[in-house]
Amino acid sequence: MVLEDIPSIEELAEITGQAEEQLQKDREASSRMAQSSCEEPRRHADE
Repeated sequence: MVLEDIPSIEELAEITGQAEEQLQKDREASSRMAQSSCEEPRRHADE
């Protein structure tokens, strides 16, 4: 996906019918999860 194709929170609210506040909270939570997963050392499945 190209970054230009990512809809804004306002567009997502209109498309999905969800509240903008909830979408903002979801975006912030996913950003925190992505950042923390980048900071954690990678482990193999057999460890």
